[in-house]
Amino acid sequence: MRFQRGKPARHAGGMLLSACLLLAIAATGRAEGGPSPQLAAASHDGAQLFQTYCASCHGLRAKGDGAVALSLKVPPPDLTLLAKRNHGVFPAERVRQIIEGKGVAAHGERTMPVWGDVFARKIGGRDPHVLLGSLVQYLDQIQERPAE
Repeated sequence: MRFQRGKPARHAGGMLLSACLLLAIAATGRAEGGPSPQLAAASHDGAQLFQTYCASCHGLRAKGDGAVALSLKVPPPDLTLLAKRNHGVFPAERVRQIIEGKGVAAHGERTMPVWGDVFARKIGGRDPHVLLGSLVQYLDQIQERPAE
């Protein structure tokens, strides 16, 4: 008698494979259309943190189209539109609170993982507040802004 794997097991395996592939792609380099060299140097930590902790759901370009996004009950938002949705002002403190899991949940209930515990630890010996600030700064830099 042969053991057959059920659909849930195949689905979970496919999800894990997709997440691993996304992380491998993210580790290979920077996406096209990135920031200028000066901004890229200033936001290197933020970009790497985004790729490590956020891209699997929000996508490499933060458009809400990550490999895991289709399996979520609440689709992740397009993080490049935060300023546009806030009358042209990037809500840095609100973003910081959402990442840390502080304050009111983003959508009435917390569907996004709380990263506060991760960023409370020193990653690579770096100050956790500096790392979180780098991530918030990176998100600010990738906002779609009206042409001036």
